[in-house]
Amino acid sequence: MAQIGKTWLFVPAKEKYANRIPQIEADAIILDLEDSLSPSQKEDGLGIAADVLERYGESRELYVRLNSGERFDKELNALKDIKFAGVMIPKFEGTAVCGKYRGQLDGKSIIALIETTKGIIGLPEIAAHPMIQGLAFGGEDYRKELGFEADEEATFFARGQLVLYASYCRKYSLDTVSMEIRDMKKFMEDYRRSKRLGFSGKLLIHPAQARAVKEYYEQNDKEYLRGIVAAFEKCADGILQIDGKWYEKPHIEKIKQYLLELETKQ
Repeated sequence: MAQIGKTWLFVPAKEKYANRIPQIEADAIILDLEDSLSPSQKEDGLGIAADVLERYGESRELYVRLNSGERFDKELNALKDIKFAGVMIPKFEGTAVCGKYRGQLDGKSIIALIETTKGIIGLPEIAAHPMIQGLAFGGEDYRKELGFEADEEATFFARGQLVLYASYCRKYSLDTVSMEIRDMKKFMEDYRRSKRLGFSGKLLIHPAQARAVKEYYEQNDKEYLRGIVAAFEKCADGILQIDGKWYEKPHIEKIKQYLLELETKQ
């Protein structure tokens, strides 16, 4: 499963971003060949992505979001011999694609981007497939399928299902993007909501979002949490109250796991 606080940033496969890859502050970069490129830009974008992967694929954790449909085969075949972390497959609705393209996908992590009701229904099989390492939710396309009036509330069941099956199958889960790139306080409210829903992380669209997530975990009061663990371990009752909150063993184990993941990330 993904490390806590890991940042996953979409970067358009465009020339102006190609040379910035080493400086981008994100744990994982997803070069985007899909939504951020117009149809006329996609062919150039594929060449730019290939060049970026050749140059930085072994020094940075790089993924590529491919296009669905007729371009999928072309893009995957163009990149199959380059060493890089993995691919994000959009409109993922079934695992047949894994078998069909097993040779081209060998050695690469797969993130299944779930964006349709069919994808949600297929989650038990998708999440369990050994070639898939992570699940991501595409909220905009999912709401579009549901209809004009569908808002965030309409996504809660689908997001819960994705978190459930990802957790059960020991895969990481990434929530849909937030379009807030100016007000980081509002963005972090959205990010924390994703974490409360149980997601491992969140897909990001701007370096400012990645910096905000990093600062959030750097500023988290680890000493305070360590103090809770220490106090509980000295307590003979098996239950502890601190600052108006009660802690039992399951809470303490959760805190310990959180602290361990923070230390691993650093």
